[in-house]
Amino acid sequence: MIGASPHTYRQAGQAAGRASALVEAALNQATVVEQNRAPAILTLMHLAFRMGVAHKYLRALVADAKGEHYRDFTIAKRSGARRRIAVPEPGLMAIQRWIAREILNTRPIHDSAYAYAAGKSIRDCAERHVGAGWLLKFDIHDFFESIPEKSVYRVFRAIGYQPLVSFELARLCTRPWVLPPIARIETRLVRNSYKRGIEFYRRSYTGYVPQGAPTSPMLSNLVCVRLDAALSGFAATHNLAYTRYSDDLTFSGGAGSFDRAKAVGMVDDVRRILATHGFRLHEQKISIVPPGARKVVLGLLVDRGRLRLQRELRSRIADHVRGIETFGIASHAKARTFVSPTGMINHIAGLLRFARHIDAGFADPLRERLEAALVRENWTPSV
Repeated sequence: MIGASPHTYRQAGQAAGRASALVEAALNQATVVEQNRAPAILTLMHLAFRMGVAHKYLRALVADAKGEHYRDFTIAKRSGARRRIAVPEPGLMAIQRWIAREILNTRPIHDSAYAYAAGKSIRDCAERHVGAGWLLKFDIHDFFESIPEKSVYRVFRAIGYQPLVSFELARLCTRPWVLPPIARIETRLVRNSYKRGIEFYRRSYTGYVPQGAPTSPMLSNLVCVRLDAALSGFAATHNLAYTRYSDDLTFSGGAGSFDRAKAVGMVDDVRRILATHGFRLHEQKISIVPPGARKVVLGLLVDRGRLRLQRELRSRIADHVRGIETFGIASHAKARTFVSPTGMINHIAGLLRFARHIDAGFADPLRERLEAALVRENWTPSV
């Protein structure tokens, strides 16, 4: 709150010589935002005070046009391609964590969104498709980078923040395009930028949501509320179940609900809906799985009456445990080219925790064997 009581706020404003109209406007702004369970932010100076950071630093971040407050690196995808990650510098990271924690954390998202959502998991998402006859799977191309600064601005406006504050919050959560991809130049170019807004804040291109910022996962779900509603409505008209896990879209239907020709037509419908909301279908990641075929959603088998672990994952975990039992921790880590034994143990522990969430009968005996092998080598079990 901007004060424990509106009366004390008015008194403080009067003592500071502020006009009554200005004080009442501030109280009205604060009331709208606080009714939406978010902290009142009246100006960038007010935000700096609430965060405990320098106002000058915040202004510089909002005005930044080069994106130099991020560090870029890539990680390997399962497909073999590389995913670009942009990690904000420590100061900006702390600011974004504050925004995520204080503003975005309690925002409602669509029921069909399962990633980055409290109380939801991969298991919950996959369970929506258990027993499916038909399965249609899609991937949104360049998901995070497809979310523009303007969409983030709308998220903050919907909470109740005033236009300038919403703009500044959006800038703090996005990264400026220095040179957008050719396909996006038209949509990200700021027309007549020399006439727009505060001169200090002007840019040639609007920003995007960087994958690697702590605000980006929550913002992606909030921006996609309308997309999820449109795709859920589409699914309902065809008696399909629909889920979105970040950029992974999954639809499923009964064995006799449609045929391949209709499924192909649905691909065109999904492509059109995505385009309407500013996203593109990844054309190389379209999967239509008919009745009788093996069906996998987020790494889990859903084609029978219950969720199951894939055989590949079960074998990988069992091979790790057997390798440690037979050759020891150090030798097995070296044979499997892990950077360190600790990293290997943490990796296996993570696999076992995931497996236990799906099939405790399979995972628990292997976990006990692993813990016994670690004890034999005087390694404190961490699984």
